[in-house]
Amino acid sequence: MMATLEWVTLAVCSAAFLLRAPDAVRGRNRTVFGILFLGTLCSVLAVSELYEAVDGVLGGRKLTSLILRYLVFATVLLVGLRLMRGLAAARAHALIAGGIGRWALGLSCLAVTVTFFLMGTYSSQDGLQVLAGGEPNAALESYFTAAGRAYPAYVSLVLVPPLLATVRSRLPRLVRAGALLVLFGAFFAVLTFPASFAPDSWAGAQHVINYSAALGYVVGLVLFWFSGLISNESGNRNATLRKDRN
Repeated sequence: MMATLEWVTLAVCSAAFLLRAPDAVRGRNRTVFGILFLGTLCSVLAVSELYEAVDGVLGGRKLTSLILRYLVFATVLLVGLRLMRGLAAARAHALIAGGIGRWALGLSCLAVTVTFFLMGTYSSQDGLQVLAGGEPNAALESYFTAAGRAYPAYVSLVLVPPLLATVRSRLPRLVRAGALLVLFGAFFAVLTFPASFAPDSWAGAQHVINYSAALGYVVGLVLFWFSGLISNESGNRNATLRKDRN
């Protein structure tokens, strides 16, 4: 099941990235393209076989796990900023881009780095959960995992009120559907933080939560993009009709 989730998430992220590429080449909204690129890269490193191959190139010390955390942080930051600008949520944007948001990001990066190197022996099997060997490592692995999920959980909490307001609004259905899916992803992203301290017997549920968060965000962003395309086409069509009448 875990392998299926890994490859399905990678396939969805790759498809979204490729769909968005032509617009990015034309110079349209390259921020979303960058988000999907980072999301696809994260998905590549989250596939166990691909993770091991990349980590082998880097020396086999599991540095890929640390790199993946930084990539996730960058992706979540861009998602939060882009969505809050698009939804005109000034207060939420300030909580991400302002002092509190910068502190949250900085402390999360510090916590991830410190716990990673304190673990000593790196035996991560994939990019989403560290399975370290030995008593000292076992004591720190949940803290490393939690540190990697703290910032995404923070940003997701900030996103919830504006997304909920969008879902309840009278905006076009596709916009509301996109907001609902991102809200779905944000909900599971928040759950990943307490799930970091769950017992090993809950490993399967943790993976479902992780990948549900990723898929909710990616598919929701794609729906927002489609909504923008439809809106632009409709605007162009109306402009053409007005010119013809004149």
